[in-house]
Amino acid sequence: MKETMKSKVYVLVDSDNRIIRCEGGYTTPGDLTGWIYIGEGTGDKYNLCQSHYFDGGLYDVDGIPRYKLVDGAPALRTDAEMEADRAALPVPENIPSAKQLAEENKRLKAQIAANADRQEFLEDCIAEMASQVYSV
Repeated sequence: MKETMKSKVYVLVDSDNRIIRCEGGYTTPGDLTGWIYIGEGTGDKYNLCQSHYFDGGLYDVDGIPRYKLVDGAPALRTDAEMEADRAALPVPENIPSAKQLAEENKRLKAQIAANADRQEFLEDCIAEMASQVYSV
């Protein structure tokens, strides 16, 4: 009878004890400095803990950690804790509208055309000066 080997699961936490990474089984880090052991077992839950150990995943759709470490064991964070993290996220930059981008594109095309015309004019001037200098 073949004996199934158990896989150990480790987590990394941030300064607020939020679980930010989970590794184990096939992806156990070579250096476990800073990692905290939270359990072991057999099967995908332990071998592929990044996607199977924590119900719903480590992060929500906004990238907020869903779990924390309490007395050495993972615990689901409260809605209030997660909302506080969400409120602390940086405000996204003002994204220009399609109309603003179209106007800027039109302006930039006009500037490029003007620069091309100026370049052509300068090249014509140089050619004319060269013909005057070398025709003597």
